[in-house]
Amino acid sequence: MRKSVKGLLLKDIKIIKSQMRFFLVTMIIVGMFLTGKFNQTFFVGYTAVLSAFLLMTTFGFDEFENGFAFLFTLPISRKDYVAEKYLFGILLVTVPFALVSICSWIALAVQDTEMHFVQYLVSVSSGIPMAFLILALEIPLQIKFGQAKSRLISVIMIAGMTTCLSLIGTLNAMSVADGMESVSTIGRLGMGLWILMAVGGAAVLLFLSYTISCRIIQKKEF
Repeated sequence: MRKSVKGLLLKDIKIIKSQMRFFLVTMIIVGMFLTGKFNQTFFVGYTAVLSAFLLMTTFGFDEFENGFAFLFTLPISRKDYVAEKYLFGILLVTVPFALVSICSWIALAVQDTEMHFVQYLVSVSSGIPMAFLILALEIPLQIKFGQAKSRLISVIMIAGMTTCLSLIGTLNAMSVADGMESVSTIGRLGMGLWILMAVGGAAVLLFLSYTISCRIIQKKEF
């Protein structure tokens, strides 16, 4: 990993740590649902989608008081900046998702809830493609429009979040209703092939978004 990208990662991690109160409140809410009689798999997907939106916080700090003009006086290329945002966005989605998934599975085991492991993976994984879709849309929009049009972007992203959460709920409801059928279908395809398709689709989507973001930032004046 290049030193410039590593430095940007450390910067964004410190920015997110400054929002720790928000994280704690979110984790408490998620914890309440994990210990209660709620659809826990929904909130695992919810965590992935919510984490994707946290990346917007780092853009706001970068742009504050003409921060970009100062940032690019450092030995940091514009492509390094874009690459770091995608890398940090992926980490921001996958790490909380993995932690909450483990907690959710342990909670289900403690509550002695009957759920096939493959069915559980299908249910919780529904939020990951949506989170990556948000990242793929969010980063180019933030670079293109910046803080000046952040209200419009926020409205669009909130509407997108609402749609995503509704879709997650629908998918989870379908998974519960047709759980054995889903398991059978995935079994015929092969779990390895299903995971490969999901990872491949996300990789292509993020790569296209990364290419667009690089073109936007190279043409933008700060």
